[in-house]
Amino acid sequence: AWMCEQEGVPAQAEALALVARAGAGSVRDAQSVLGQLIAGSGPEGLTYADAVAQLGFTDAALLERVVDALADGDGPTMFAVVDSVVESGLDPRRFAADLLERLRDLVVLHEVPEAADQGLIDAPDTVIATMREQSARLGLAQLSRAADLVSVGLSELKGATAPRLQLELLMARLLLPAADGSEAGLAARLERLEHRMSFAGDAAPPAAAPSRPLPPARPEPAAPAAAPAPAA
Repeated sequence: AWMCEQEGVPAQAEALALVARAGAGSVRDAQSVLGQLIAGSGPEGLTYADAVAQLGFTDAALLERVVDALADGDGPTMFAVVDSVVESGLDPRRFAADLLERLRDLVVLHEVPEAADQGLIDAPDTVIATMREQSARLGLAQLSRAADLVSVGLSELKGATAPRLQLELLMARLLLPAADGSEAGLAARLERLEHRMSFAGDAAPPAAAPSRPLPPARPEPAAPAAAPAPAA
């Protein structure tokens, strides 16, 4: 941010967070990335959209949709995100890696509420606020289980001939955390049920409308008597 200010280049905080992430802890690499992004930016300066497009990272909105859908057990949304990833031309491995990093941040934030202040998570305040809410909704067991599944899925995507299929299978596994019968999966399933019950919370079910008495059944008319058979 200081360098952009010295150069007179407006820069969004979300874009600078991506620069820091792309630098992977190296100041020199981060400066190089920043220079490339500024060179490719327009008159409005360094925007988040430009940084996402040039660096190839997944838009945070997609990651938030996946995490929210995971918390809600919303399969259609998760598969719709896969469709968006494929149709936009985003590298499936890049998407899976970004999702894994988001899950890591959620795990850290769940256990260390002051993670952003301590420098354990590098993200704008608006993103941190969203992640706090998501980590509270999911819980540690679900987040850890999801991170394990995405990590395995990321390995399976390497050299995959059908990346869309692999991503869809990954989404299906995320929706069924206890499908393998493992202790971690069962803990994640139990935690998800507990969180749903707690968020269903204090809302009492609406009182059922009093049932109206059914009218008395009308007697069916008796069948007519059969005519007597003629005498032989």
